[in-house]
Amino acid sequence: MRIVFLILGLMMGLGVWAQEDADTIAIPGAVITRNIRYAGAGVRQDFDLYRPAGKLGRLPLVIWIHGGGWWMGGKKNMDVVAYLIGHGYAIASVGYRYSQDSIFPAQIRDCYAAVGYIFKHAAELGVDTARIVVAGASAGGHLASLLGMSLNNVRQDFGSDRLRGMKVSIKGVINFYGPADLYAFHGDGAGYKVDSATSSVARMLGASPLVRPDLAKWASPATYVDRGDPPVLILHGDKDPIIPYYLGPLFYNVLRLAGVKASLVTIAGGGHGGPEFSDAVRQARVLEFLREVLR
Repeated sequence: MRIVFLILGLMMGLGVWAQEDADTIAIPGAVITRNIRYAGAGVRQDFDLYRPAGKLGRLPLVIWIHGGGWWMGGKKNMDVVAYLIGHGYAIASVGYRYSQDSIFPAQIRDCYAAVGYIFKHAAELGVDTARIVVAGASAGGHLASLLGMSLNNVRQDFGSDRLRGMKVSIKGVINFYGPADLYAFHGDGAGYKVDSATSSVARMLGASPLVRPDLAKWASPATYVDRGDPPVLILHGDKDPIIPYYLGPLFYNVLRLAGVKASLVTIAGGGHGGPEFSDAVRQARVLEFLREVLR
């Protein structure tokens, strides 16, 4: 009987380990610190820190926010930026509450909380607060852009109170095919009508953008664009069936007209993600952007 209990305990322990490890990816040359809790007790309110092995001191950091329609996906969905480890960058891959658990602004509040934790604990994490960029794909691109554009607006509804007393500065934003203007996002997307009550956008907002355009504006990065915002790099495929391509140029022009430094990389024939977003050409463009904003 004792042996049975020992085996069961071992299996439970392995189960817990597997559950904790399931949301990370193995990156060659990276040392991973898993499940660093930044707020509350929510199962997704933590982040994983990837650091280049053998690199000492405070490193430049990319805060990564995953996609998944605000209702799925996880911290391991970061393949598009994993190569940055080999170039000396640390990556903090942030989890956040899903829309089926908590509607907006829970998602951006979690992002603010993660940023606050990282800046507060920068010394022990080994990151340089003067060299931090935020990036994300799809829904994560939306949240990364919303964070970058709203940070200088002191939005307590987004969680700016968590940053009180800290000098928080984001040096740049990288948006991989994320919607930056939900007010302008209508029609088909991901095989459904964006304006239906069951779309990912409606589930995140708590109502269809057609029924509550005020919520769509409230949750849109484009709403908060001003001259004081950090530079933005947008990468979008012109055949994206989920987040229509027109949203990329729209965000780019909103930024440009406001005097924000912005670049739009159009991937001809590109869809919603894929290896073309991190091929040699796109890697070079992202690295160039990072060098420009962090030097």
